[in-house]
Amino acid sequence: MNAPQEISITTICDGGVPEVFELELSEVLKNMVDVNTDPDKTRSITLKFTFAPMADRSGAMVTFLCRAGLQPVQIATSPIFLSRQSGDVKAYSMDQRQVELFGAPPQSGSTITLAK
Repeated sequence: MNAPQEISITTICDGGVPEVFELELSEVLKNMVDVNTDPDKTRSITLKFTFAPMADRSGAMVTFLCRAGLQPVQIATSPIFLSRQSGDVKAYSMDQRQVELFGAPPQSGSTITLAK
């Protein structure tokens, strides 16, 4: 019979802490190389253990939380240009009035029909 194992960071919560940490670390690393996030902001991983003692003080219930603090995707903006054609409102990626002046570019803008 094996002797009881003393609690450590690798054995507490049925040994799940390293596995959960590795998952959160993977998310942090992916977030760091994502070109849509701010490269100058820090990321973090928080390990939190909560110990609720038993009434007779013979032990405790341990709750474990591991959370990654990631950076959000940076806000991207672009203009859209609206026109009304035959009662329909349409949106374009470039000003259609400029197309009339200078001719269509090699790749014309996308059209989205908004309403009738």
